[in-house]
Amino acid sequence: MPSLSYREKTLYASLLAELIVYGPYFFFHQQNSVNKVAAMIVAIIVLQAVLQGLIAIFTRNRLVDERDRLIELRGYRVGYFTIATLMVVGLVLLWFHAAAGRLSIESHRMGLHFLNVFFGMLVIADIAKTAAQIVSYRRAL
Repeated sequence: MPSLSYREKTLYASLLAELIVYGPYFFFHQQNSVNKVAAMIVAIIVLQAVLQGLIAIFTRNRLVDERDRLIELRGYRVGYFTIATLMVVGLVLLWFHAAAGRLSIESHRMGLHFLNVFFGMLVIADIAKTAAQIVSYRRAL
């Protein structure tokens, strides 16, 4: 099996960092807050910087060619379609809840709930983008 290119290593590191930071937040949360979201954003930035720095130090060939650019564009297209689809589904579900009368506008937790839902959509879209790029590298376009 050929060794991974610099770009593939960065994608795997990015996916690993996202799963380490976002996984516990979304799957094991009891009481989410704005402070937890801010801490999670800081954690992903620090972890990404450390991992990407280590990869850059230990990888000799960091050239980017046309194939890398095409794979990156393919990943961003998948990420865009994912976020657009999730937004439409989320808005439709919100409309159904409002039409059924189960939406309480007075709820003091509504803003935090929307923050978590839309943040989750962004995370899912970013993971889909990274996964699409990894699959494209493995399939070699």
